[in-house]
Amino acid sequence: MLTSIRLRNFKSFADETVELSPLTLLIGANGSGKSNLLDALRFLQGVGLDLPICDIFRGRVDGRREVWPGLRGGTQGATHRGAKSFTIESRWALGKDELTHKITCQVEPDVIVEHESLEAKVAGAPLFDTPTSALKGLEGFASGGVMKASSKKIRSMRAASPDKNPARRSLLGQIEHHRGRADDVSLADVIALCNALQVAMRSTLSLDIDPSRMRGYVPHEIDSLGAGGQNLSAVLRRLCEEADHKHDVLGWIREIVAPEINDIEFAETGLGDVMMVLVEKGGHRVPAPCLPDGALRALGKIAGVLTAPEGSLLLLEDPDAGLHPERAGLLAQTLEGAARPPICQIVATTHSPSLLRAVSKQTLSRAVVFQRDPETSATVTRRLSALPRFEDMSERDPGELLSSRALAG
Repeated sequence: MLTSIRLRNFKSFADETVELSPLTLLIGANGSGKSNLLDALRFLQGVGLDLPICDIFRGRVDGRREVWPGLRGGTQGATHRGAKSFTIESRWALGKDELTHKITCQVEPDVIVEHESLEAKVAGAPLFDTPTSALKGLEGFASGGVMKASSKKIRSMRAASPDKNPARRSLLGQIEHHRGRADDVSLADVIALCNALQVAMRSTLSLDIDPSRMRGYVPHEIDSLGAGGQNLSAVLRRLCEEADHKHDVLGWIREIVAPEINDIEFAETGLGDVMMVLVEKGGHRVPAPCLPDGALRALGKIAGVLTAPEGSLLLLEDPDAGLHPERAGLLAQTLEGAARPPICQIVATTHSPSLLRAVSKQTLSRAVVFQRDPETSATVTRRLSALPRFEDMSERDPGELLSSRALAG
């Protein structure tokens, strides 16, 4: 799992480190920097996908199909107070090893990697540590078109094609061969660790549920929810193929939808496309197009949590949106049950006192408070358990921890 992330000059962050848990709740006022942290995590996802840095920010379109949506604000809002570069340092627990990846990216005048390094605890030295001079232009290339990575243990990087600058993307996917002393970490180990980190980074799943996309028929064979939740009917149909899972699905639906629901069925076209239909007590059938936005949004987020691929880092903005406060217990149970690395790690923003009341004290203590420094406007963070009145409020009414008076303490 991702254990911590340090952001320097990234968006609203001047220099801040956020420790992450299996389930990390982010709390704070609108504009305090919670979504900027999620953007940093999505940036790492783009790195794992081996996208050019400029594409990570601006987006990528293949033909007319959007294959990567880009980050909010593009490169214009990428740095804090007009800085020309930013640094993201992330620490990962992968199997029995601990990796630290650091990448510094310039956004003006061009979007390139200025410096990048990767360390593994078992290796005791950087796997690579490449400074700016080895990345800009061709001066970093040795004979044979190999780019040198400067470190105590000399490693060589795969050369980009002649018309491309290797500094336009992360080096994680560019290691090709290795030259060094006999006691160096083997090439196979280096490549394996880089590949493992890339897999972890690109396993990020960001749900931005859009009820308007959840009301139509979808191909029944689809097994992923989709970032907007557009495949909800297909995902629920697959879950309902097993009696135990169908019982669980009906339990979630009964908690979310006000009328008493007796069953869930799926209308199917001759081409195999399916649509969810809820059957109320008395036999009245309610197809997906007739369900309210709030119900679809809540169903989509819960389904996203429960069907996230193994090893996912799941990002959720306000998972309680559209859910009645009295049903926050279901959401807390679902989030805490799913957040069990290596199965799934969850980072979620929330403004809900009901959700804070429903989660365990351990999850509550690990929540992260976001605020803006009144003098610098930079985002500052701290664990919720660091608040002076945490113990008292967590015992009496955890929902009070969201009050401005408590957060200012």
